[in-house]
Amino acid sequence: MVTGFAIILIVILAGVILAATGVVPAEGARYLSKTAYAVANPALLFMTMAHGDPSVLASSAALVALISAIVSGATFVLLSRLFFRRPPAETTIGVTASSYANAANIGLPVATYVVGNVAAATPLIMLQLVVLAPAVTAALELGTRGRLDVLGTLTIPVRNPLVVATLAGVLVALAGITLPDVVSGPLQILGGAAVPLMLMAFGISLWGRRPLAGADLPPVLTATVVKTMVMPSVAFVVAGPLLGLDGAALFAVVAMAALPTAQNVQTYAIWYGRGEHIARDVALLTTVVCVPVLMLISTLFL
Repeated sequence: MVTGFAIILIVILAGVILAATGVVPAEGARYLSKTAYAVANPALLFMTMAHGDPSVLASSAALVALISAIVSGATFVLLSRLFFRRPPAETTIGVTASSYANAANIGLPVATYVVGNVAAATPLIMLQLVVLAPAVTAALELGTRGRLDVLGTLTIPVRNPLVVATLAGVLVALAGITLPDVVSGPLQILGGAAVPLMLMAFGISLWGRRPLAGADLPPVLTATVVKTMVMPSVAFVVAGPLLGLDGAALFAVVAMAALPTAQNVQTYAIWYGRGEHIARDVALLTTVVCVPVLMLISTLFL
């Protein structure tokens, strides 16, 4: 486990050094992330599913991810109504920051080097892209515009390259198709670039950031605690005592639940012009906190 964390932190540090020395400008993180999102991540997920077990998408891990996300979001809503009411759109951003994990940018590296199985992140990625993303978009549409683009909301999953690549890989696996080297070779090379691209982009994005500048502390701190503590705790209760998972399987679902808030939440906030500071600061705080939390989880469950 220590080796896995060390690999992740060293590659992130490489990104920080690239930004600090001016080799890569700050906006370079955006292009690396886009490259990973549009090309490398889909290639990695396609190859993982094409050579793996498609049933992982309907496994107990997916159920754990769904329940822990719902409970975490509901916890934020309850605390918000009791102690710091915010408009519906800002509340939606807080709920999303509390329950939407960085399953691609951080989850895939953690699954690869800490959990030891990249497929551990797949149920969470699919759940978020197919179920949570349309739900968040619908809530923000209603909260900011008072109307809902039904067709646009329903087609979000099929317009996402990660979903398309994962489902294509599932179809290849189910059909028993053996990919020719001319296809699998380039995809393996592209997929191999996914993790370093994501981690270096994250390191570049950390350089020069001013944490909590203009922060709305009540929702920020609440979402941070819910994401880093409540969500993995719920995942443990559901996966362990209720579903009977143990060992590596239990560790995998709890570790995925402990991932930091996804950068996608900030994208939603910027697009709809609501809760930008909440999304940015929760993503930063949960990213910093998730390292000791993941190390604690690995110590307790392995």
